[in-house]
Amino acid sequence: MPAYCRLFFLYLLLALTACNSQKVDFTLLQLNDVYEIAPLNAGKTGGLARVATLQKQLKAANEHTYGILAGDLLSPSAIGTSLFNGERLAGKQMISVFNHLHWDYATFGNHEFDVGKAALLKRLGETKTVFFSSNVLDSATQHPFRHSRETVVFTVDGIKVGLAGITVPHKRLDFVTFLEPLAAANKAVQQLKQQQADVIILVTHQDLDNDIEFAEKLDGVDLIIGGHEHENVYVVRGAKLVPITKADANAKSAFIHNISIDKQSGAKHIESKLVFLDESVPLDAETTDLVNQWQQQAFAAFRKQGFEPDHVICRTQAALDGLESSVRNRKTALTGLIAKAFLQAYKNAELSLYNSGAIRIDDILPAGAITEYDVIKILPFGDNLSLVQLSGELLERTLNAGERNKGKGGFLQYANVSYVDKQWLVNGQAIDPKRSYKAAINNFLLEQGDEGLEFLTLNNNPSPMRLSAPPVDVRKALIQELISTGCTPGLP
Repeated sequence: MPAYCRLFFLYLLLALTACNSQKVDFTLLQLNDVYEIAPLNAGKTGGLARVATLQKQLKAANEHTYGILAGDLLSPSAIGTSLFNGERLAGKQMISVFNHLHWDYATFGNHEFDVGKAALLKRLGETKTVFFSSNVLDSATQHPFRHSRETVVFTVDGIKVGLAGITVPHKRLDFVTFLEPLAAANKAVQQLKQQQADVIILVTHQDLDNDIEFAEKLDGVDLIIGGHEHENVYVVRGAKLVPITKADANAKSAFIHNISIDKQSGAKHIESKLVFLDESVPLDAETTDLVNQWQQQAFAAFRKQGFEPDHVICRTQAALDGLESSVRNRKTALTGLIAKAFLQAYKNAELSLYNSGAIRIDDILPAGAITEYDVIKILPFGDNLSLVQLSGELLERTLNAGERNKGKGGFLQYANVSYVDKQWLVNGQAIDPKRSYKAAINNFLLEQGDEGLEFLTLNNNPSPMRLSAPPVDVRKALIQELISTGCTPGLP
C-alpha cells in the first residue's frame, strides 16, 4: 500500500477515535415505592437481593451506573413497625440495606413522613444515599431537611447530570412544608440550567397526571423518573416527547435507563427498559444474609409486642389477593375478610369502613398456611379501630368519595354496605340521611384522612362522634377473624 494511502487511513482512524471519544454513556437504575426488603410471592418476586444482582450486572457493563429511588422507602413496612428500645425501626432496616447497595440518590415519597420528624432526621443522618427535593422543606427552618439537598448535579466524563425532586403535597403535617409542585419544579429546572447541566432529570413522587403536566409545561426536562402509583408505566408526553417511567412497587420491577450524550453536538439518546425481578434474577447472597438478619431481629421484637410471627393461624383453600392493583379497585376475598374482622370487633357496629391504602402487602398469599407475620405484612401500619356514630348524610358522602378514589389508597372497603340501583344500602336497607349509624372505622381515616376524605376527620363539622368503646388493634382484629372463620374468606 502506498505511503499516502497508509497516511490517509491513519488520519481516518484518528478521526473516528476522536468522534467516538465525544460520546458519554451512563446508566440509571430506577426503583420506586419499596416497602419490603425480602422477596414476595413465596420468594419468587422482588427483594433487594435481586436488586443487588441486577445492580452488579449493570456496573460490570458500565461503571457509570447510578441508583435512583423515586420516593417511598422508610414506611410502611412490616419490619419497620417492630419495636426496639420502645421505638419503631421506622425504616432503619431500609437504610441499612440501601447503604449496603451503595445506592446513590433518592427523593422523598409521601410515606417518608409517616415516621415523624425525629425518626426522619435519624434516617437521613444514617444514610449514604443523597436525598434531594425541590419542594419539601423543614417547616422549622424553611430550608431542606438536614442531610438533604434541593437539587443534585453530578458529572460523568465532563457531562453534568442534574436531578430535581418533587413530592406530592401530603396531608397536613406540622413539620413539613410542601411547595407547589409545578412552580418548584420550574424553579429547580432553571437553577440546573444556570449550573449548565447537560441533562436534566426530574425524580418525582406524584400522580401520573401531574407528571404529564410537567412534561407538557416544563422546558428543558429530558426524563421524568416517577413513583407513587405502584404499577409500571412508560409514556412519552409533551412537544419534546419526554419519557415518563414508573416501576412496580416493592422492586417487582426496575427501569434501566441507558443515556448517551454527544459532547460535541449535545445530542442525547435515552433508552429505557423495564426489567422484571423474578426468579430469572438470582438472589445476591450477601444481601440475602443482611435481609435475614433484619427479619430475625424484627421477629424477636414482634414476640415482645405480643405476636408470634411464625405461628400458623389457619390454612386457606384458596389464594388471598392483596395486590394493590386489586385492592385499590375492587373487593377481593382478602379485603372482605378484613372488613368483616373490623365489623366483628364491635358487637353493636352496623358497618365497617377502611381505606384500601391500609393494605400494603402488594402480594397474593397462596393457598395454605397464614401466619401472624402475614397479617403484620398485610396491615403494617398497626392502626387502631374506633367505634363511631355518624349521620346517614355523612356516610353517603363518605362512600361516594371512596368510589371517586378508585385506583388510589383512598378507595374504601367496607362490610354490611352495598350499592344497588345507584343507591347505597346498609344491611340491605337504603341509607336514611337523617338517621345515625354506628361504624367501625380505622383511626387513620378519622384522625388524618385520606385523599378526598379529609371531611371525615374528627375535627370537622359535621363529623363522626367517637363512642366509648375500647380501641382495637387492626392486626389483632384480623387474627381473631381468621381464627374464628378458619381462614374461610367471605365478601360481606
